[in-house]
Amino acid sequence: MYRYSLPKMFIRSIHRSSIMIHQQSIREKLIRLATTGISSNRMYSGSVKAPAPAPANIYEAINIGAVLKINTDLWPHSLKVPYVWLRDHCRSPKCYNYNTFQRIQDLHEIPLNIRPANVEANKDGVRIEWSDGHVSQYEYKFLWQNTFEGRKTSHERPQETWTSETFPNDNETKVPFSELQKSEDAQRKLLRSMVKNGFGFITEVPENVECTRAAVETICPVQWTFFGEMWSFQADLSKADTAYSNEYLGAHTDQTYYSQASRVQVFHCLKASPQGGETLLVDGFAVAEQYKAEFPNGYSYLSSTAIPSEYIGDNQHHFSLDTIFKENPATGQIQQFRYNLYDRAPFSSVPLDQVNETYIHIRNLSSIVRKKSNEYWLKLQPGTVLLIDNWRVMHGRASYSGPRIMGGCYLANDSFTSKARVLGVPLE
Repeated sequence: MYRYSLPKMFIRSIHRSSIMIHQQSIREKLIRLATTGISSNRMYSGSVKAPAPAPANIYEAINIGAVLKINTDLWPHSLKVPYVWLRDHCRSPKCYNYNTFQRIQDLHEIPLNIRPANVEANKDGVRIEWSDGHVSQYEYKFLWQNTFEGRKTSHERPQETWTSETFPNDNETKVPFSELQKSEDAQRKLLRSMVKNGFGFITEVPENVECTRAAVETICPVQWTFFGEMWSFQADLSKADTAYSNEYLGAHTDQTYYSQASRVQVFHCLKASPQGGETLLVDGFAVAEQYKAEFPNGYSYLSSTAIPSEYIGDNQHHFSLDTIFKENPATGQIQQFRYNLYDRAPFSSVPLDQVNETYIHIRNLSSIVRKKSNEYWLKLQPGTVLLIDNWRVMHGRASYSGPRIMGGCYLANDSFTSKARVLGVPLE
């Protein structure tokens, strides 16, 4: 171990067992980092694919003005971490409350030009002594998995797009109700399918809305909307919504008229129609990929131009103004696909000289949504509950005749994603 006191430039602690250490591939380094597990520093959890290699032998830190350059062969590349970030992310009990998992350190008390008095780097991580005598310890896993550059490099996106020809198989997407009730592994399997594929099925559910609730609440609580918590509908127009008819419904996502749409939509077939009524599923992320490749200007336009949507009826008037494509502000990857041509409000937000352009872009998008190669049709049967990621997968319905009763509910985004994180299911 080597130590230094400012203003010396280098902080190094280097152990070499073989010159072959320097020839490790980037992938090997990523695998080693990802498979070391979760520490008390509450690191981000990512997907892993291989066993861990031998322990690392290089640990190095270099002072570069306002940043600390940290290098270890645990990582595929070094990180240049600002000292103000390091002080703000100290996880000592004086700075972080491990009972509430909240920060204690006042951000305004940290000088933007803060510098360390002493730094050590060894196999356990980086130790910094600050000028006021406070000591901070950082594990390499914490630094890598909680910096933008580290997460961007090491974590694979768990979503996988599909079309009608590549629709996921039943073994991956279906979980029996009885297993969900007693096994976190079963819950984890369902959540993984919903994150990866945008949907999942719960099978062997008794045919009533009470059991529908019991099944979905193994994942998270039901969300209240103006439709209520649990609902069932048939072709009686009891609500001002085309779903309460027997007409054909094209692919769409729900609640584009909400400022934050429900994350999960649940359907439980309580009675199947004798003719028609098949359910349509379309992967909105696959549509987004195709649209961006074919119409890049259109994708950019619909990612930045807000389209108004509304719901009027049942003593309700909901209105929202938002883009069709919503991207993660940190990664730039698509995070939500908001698409519902039925609930479009008047284009009061679009300047008249942009109206033609807007219609062109939406029609081009609609043509991809309606491609037969993107449509997957299935006939839901009583006893099977379908959970759809309403931020990604569109649903629709074939017209039908005869009685058909569908029950269901909605699940909120925050409740769904919280459960996924608790069970260690990567979201992005």
